[in-house]
Amino acid sequence: MGKLTICMYGAASERIDRQYITEVEKLGEEIGKRNHKLIYGAGASGLMGACARGVQRVGGTVIGVAPRFMSAFEDINNDCTEFITTETMADRKQIMEDNADAFLVAPGGIGTFDEFFQLLTLIELGRKEAPVICYNINGFYDNLIKVLDECIEKGFIHENVRTMFEVCDNEKEALDIIENALKNKSEK
Repeated sequence: MGKLTICMYGAASERIDRQYITEVEKLGEEIGKRNHKLIYGAGASGLMGACARGVQRVGGTVIGVAPRFMSAFEDINNDCTEFITTETMADRKQIMEDNADAFLVAPGGIGTFDEFFQLLTLIELGRKEAPVICYNINGFYDNLIKVLDECIEKGFIHENVRTMFEVCDNEKEALDIIENALKNKSEK
């Protein structure tokens, strides 16, 4: 498998349990060990920073994307291999979406949920085709998945939405799913 560009969405908060940070650093290391590139929101803290540190620890490539004003809200990773500055959050998301082969959605807050649901919407509308993995550390996404299942049951969401993403809690499994999905796609 050639080098992929993997987008990671996740929390910027430092208030979260250290276990999440440790697990996402391992995810970053696995991305780097497999010679894939990381593209992400350029945060230096929380899970964003953890993933970037993991990739960089093993000599991998990190592409950070952030709007000019973002440093007023969170620490920005100035050690990215490549840094792209945008004017808006919408531009930031567009650049990450356009340049990623696959998406890893780590635990996060409203920004992460926004990114995840935008991906599902784009996939449902046929505007994006890419593997999406919910990195479900400590069952973080269990309740969200229950909400989606309830919305499907009540007819608010098509049941095909559950086929648009995979759920796993192990960094090796997450990357295996991505690599296999893209390998199978290229063989068709």
